[in-house]
Amino acid sequence: MMKPKRTFAAMLAALACLAAVPATASAPQCTFYGRWLIAEAHPAPWYNPSDPGTAPFDDHLVGKSIVYMVARIVGPRLLACRGPHYRMLEATPDYLFQGGLTAPAAQAAALGFRGNRIATLETGCAGSIDFHFINASTALFALDNMIYTLRKQVR
Repeated sequence: MMKPKRTFAAMLAALACLAAVPATASAPQCTFYGRWLIAEAHPAPWYNPSDPGTAPFDDHLVGKSIVYMVARIVGPRLLACRGPHYRMLEATPDYLFQGGLTAPAAQAAALGFRGNRIATLETGCAGSIDFHFINASTALFALDNMIYTLRKQVR
């Protein structure tokens, strides 16, 4: 009885990947499904010590997990979501972190991104947080003037 459920779930996941990923998108494509660890956090590049309005908050999310599933995202309150509408796209450095970089090409390179085609996951969730992939096992997102690093967890 369990085997058909797993097969059905796998088919749903595959269909969701096909629907969520444009034909022109590059890696990581559907590798975002699964458990990710919020491994580290640093003040965002747009942080300006002389402007209190850009002061970073804290790194309270470090050590917590995010699990991307077909029908929901499990994680800390601001990142959790029921019924995500995943969309993978290729972003340019000036699109990263909702256009927050002040010197996009240089800052993107300093953060570890290579080139002008950066795989980006939009979740379609209320928080509108985008996840930008350095590679298939590392992604970055911004929240409260902090840049968080996600690392893919293997079972």
